[in-house]
Parts: sequence; C-alpha cells; structure tokens
Amino acid sequence: MKHISLALVLSGIVAFAHAGQANAQQPQKIRVASAWAGLWDTSQPAFCQQRGEFAKAGLDVEVTFVPGASVTALASHAADIAYSPSTATVLGAFRQGAKLKIISAQFRGQNDTFFYVPSDSPIKTVADLKDKTIGFPRPGGPSENILIGLEAEQHLGFKRMATGPADATYTLVMTRQIDVGYGIPPALLGKVEEGQLRVLFTGDIVKSQRETTSRVVAATDEFLTKHRDAATTFMRVLDQCIDWAYANKPEAVKAYAEMNKIDAKTAEKALQFYDRSALAFGPLSGFDQIVSEAIAAKFIDKPVSESEQRQVIDILYTTPAK
Repeated sequence: MKHISLALVLSGIVAFAHAGQANAQQPQKIRVASAWAGLWDTSQPAFCQQRGEFAKAGLDVEVTFVPGASVTALASHAADIAYSPSTATVLGAFRQGAKLKIISAQFRGQNDTFFYVPSDSPIKTVADLKDKTIGFPRPGGPSENILIGLEAEQHLGFKRMATGPADATYTLVMTRQIDVGYGIPPALLGKVEEGQLRVLFTGDIVKSQRETTSRVVAATDEFLTKHRDAATTFMRVLDQCIDWAYANKPEAVKAYAEMNKIDAKTAEKALQFYDRSALAFGPLSGFDQIVSEAIAAKFIDKPVSESEQRQVIDILYTTPAK
C-alpha cells in the first residue's frame, strides 16, 4: 500500500508539473482594433497574423477592423491595442479620462491622402485652386487639416466643403458640383489608371505636416501593466513583418489586392503612397504641431502639459535604424 501511495503521489507531482508547463506555454492573447480596413498601413497587423508570425512569437493576436472606432474599443476595454487612430483622437480620449497610453508612432505625414480632379479639368496645379471648391470627409479630420495647412502656407484662396464618403464625393466631382475630391489608396486609383481622374496633390504637400506623427499605436493602461513584455513583442514582430512586406513586394501586393478585391496593378500603385520610413515605430515627431491641430479641431481645449505627456506617452519600441 505504501508503494502504491508513493506512486500515486509521484504521478500527481508529474501531472502537476506538466500542467504548469502547458499553462506557461499558452500564447498571450492580444485583441487589436485597427482603425480602418483595407488600407496598406492599417492592414499590417492582419497580414502579420495571417502569415503566422505572431503565433511563432507566442502571441495569439486577434485583429478586428473598427472603422473610426479603435479608440472607443480601447476605452471600453473591447480591445487591448488600438492600431492607427489619429494622434488627436487619442489625446482627446485621454483628456476625457480614458486610461490609455500611446506606445508608438504609427504613421508619419499625410501622404496617403490624395486630392484629384477629372482628367479634363482645367485645374493643372495647386496654383489654379483660387475660388475652387475642395471636398473632404468630415470637419476636424486629417483631410481637412491638410487643406487648412495648405491654405495657411500657400494662400491659394480655395473653399473647403465637407462632402462625406469617398464615393459620394466622387459623384459630386464628376457631376461638377465641386472641383476637387479626395481619396485614400487604393480607393479610386483604378479610375486614375483608367484615365478618368488625375491626382492633383497629396497630403505631404503641406510642409508643416510632412514630419508629424499623424497616427499612433495605443494600449490600455491595464494591458500595459499586466502584459508589457507581450505588447513590446507585438510591436517588434509587427515591425519585422512590415520589413518583410517591403522586401517581398510581389507577395505583399498579392495579399493586399486580394483583401481589397482589386487588381495587382492598382494595388502596386497604392503602395507608392506609403514609404517604408513613414511606417516606422518609435517616438512621436512634431508633437507641438499635432497639439495645435488637435486644439483647432476641438479634440482638446488646451495644450498638453509635460506632466500629461508623461502620463499619456510610453514608447515601447523603436524601429532599428536601417
């Protein structure tokens, strides 16, 4: 009986040890809310997840596209990480009491927003925009900030009009109700390829906004406190995935085209709007400019103090210098 009892005790210890190892090897769950579906930069977490790179690093990453609502998902604890919300939106949520932190820059500049005219338009350059009407999605958004910045720098004398979604704006342009519309790749690039539209300028025409961090990666305070190492691993693996995408363009273009149900030629043209350096992770750039624009757009009502910056910004990872 003594031998049997000892054997049972030993088997129990072994079983307990194996259970502990299994629990230790369980992948860390990370819920990622990406700001927009189908854009090259905002789709990178989904591409990385599909390739299995997060799983190899011991992460169980779930990517959900929540157009315009990634910070809301974060604030309501429906997500652990918000990918690519506007910097101003995160600052506004922080000011309203949301327990979150910016953990990295995500996109620099505004080059992924372009403005177009019909191919037969008499408008050939921005110098021809005097008294013309330019559409943008909604007041306070990045596209309007581009137009405000362009007018401030070049004093062109054009008019801004909130025209809603890109397809509605396209109709207004083609029926000559407005002069210039906006697009975000890959939307409308097929019509550019077909010769119906002509790209007039992109957001990086505004000098003051070229080097500013327009979008960021944010996480809840709770997730960072409990799983800081996992969040850092997520950023590192994703950065490596982005490197892979730029080094393996044919495969990356194919995946991007399939996601958006477009041809490879249009997908490849879309990628021309996204320089690899614009997607580099790390500290925010042009913070004073970001804050000024956030105040102008009424996301916040006053400058962000140094104390507040320490509370809301906690950079976890920086893309290595190439």
